[in-house]
Amino acid sequence: MKIMKTLILGICLYLSGCAQSHLDIFPDLADPTLMERKIPVAALHQDIDAMIAGVQQRHPDYAGYADTQALERTASELKASIVEPLTRVEFFRKVGQLSHLFNDGHSFLLWPYQEYAAQVEGGAQPFPFRVKTQDNGLFLASDYQLMASEQDVVLAKGTRVVSINGIAAADIVVQGQRYVGGETRGLREAFFAERFPQMVWAVFGMIGRFELELQHGQEVKSYTLTSKQQWQAISDLAATNNVALKLLDATTAYLQVSSFDVDPDDFAATIAAHFATLKRENIEHLIIDIRDNTGGNTDTATELASYLAKAPFQLVSHMTERLNEDNRGWFGYKGSVGEVIRTPWTDKVKPKAVDKRFNGNVYVLISPVTYSAAIVFATTVQDNQMALLAGEPTGGFANQTAQGNLFNLPHSQLRAYVATRMLVRPSGASGAAPVIPDIAVKPNAETGQDAVVEKIKELLQ
Repeated sequence: MKIMKTLILGICLYLSGCAQSHLDIFPDLADPTLMERKIPVAALHQDIDAMIAGVQQRHPDYAGYADTQALERTASELKASIVEPLTRVEFFRKVGQLSHLFNDGHSFLLWPYQEYAAQVEGGAQPFPFRVKTQDNGLFLASDYQLMASEQDVVLAKGTRVVSINGIAAADIVVQGQRYVGGETRGLREAFFAERFPQMVWAVFGMIGRFELELQHGQEVKSYTLTSKQQWQAISDLAATNNVALKLLDATTAYLQVSSFDVDPDDFAATIAAHFATLKRENIEHLIIDIRDNTGGNTDTATELASYLAKAPFQLVSHMTERLNEDNRGWFGYKGSVGEVIRTPWTDKVKPKAVDKRFNGNVYVLISPVTYSAAIVFATTVQDNQMALLAGEPTGGFANQTAQGNLFNLPHSQLRAYVATRMLVRPSGASGAAPVIPDIAVKPNAETGQDAVVEKIKELLQ
């Protein structure tokens, strides 16, 4: 009996390991010396073809999302431009430009994260500031203070970045958005800004030292950032907490949820405490801010929605999935490779008990960067009439791709992330369209004030 249990356990672990390898986002490089070697031209050309074929074989609606003609044209141009062996980082600056042509925030080539980690571990400081994009402009997303300095240096939120290391910020944004996924250019620019330290290194080689031109009002100043400096974000909930509650006045509260990519148990405990505060303080109006939330775990999105619901609700009406060798299940029970299957979503979520749920008015703030599980949350509260949405249309589509499947390019071993599922919003409305807010408000990054929150407060008055 003991031998049989050991055998069964071994088989389960083996099968589990095989099944999970395509879900591991940042595995170690099997051969670390590959980071130093130059890869032959023919092998690089094959990796370009493998990148496109890998996405095509996995994506649930490749033809509906990808710009296939541009992909073929760009692939040919990239091959023609590669006439000598390249390192992985050099090759990424070529093949990474295919990412934006898949037109999906869940389908892109990862930056060479192993080389990036080696740089950081060697003492090189990445770009230290959170940034946001608007109309091709680049702005500081928080207030920052230079610590342990003889001078009192503070950079204000909303300060415009004019240039970095002699390259205009607008050019950095325009070029950088080609290396990330996203349904729209605005969304890609936002994702590039969100991953700015990694991407500005991967695309432009910037790390360790940054010569900045910053504009606040009409004044432009130059700053030199080095690895020896320590900058700290101040007065910014998003920089320090994934979930934070602030009482705006005696009847209105502001709940910032900057990510759903957190431990579900920790999230549940935090949310429970915040909603208990809302009850205790007799709050009548709740503003939930998911404008900077690019998603994460739908379990956490579900937990938050359950405090707003008055009846059982669904997050999704149905799901489609393209099968491949990795996701078709043990012994292929789901179906054949390449088959697209449709599965009704029958699960309904129960609302919290009456004494725990919030019964006042709810406004959920969305923006072009709201994405993935955050879009699922937005469509859930909108379609189930739990809240009004305010802000800007999302850059991503209301019907979200999901369930990332990862694979390596055969020679460079650069890693690609590809969606395999499509989640259709609770209303069942089909088509590739963004989430449209009920209350449209366009922010102004340069003022430092929150135009959307101010609009909600104005409406409440």
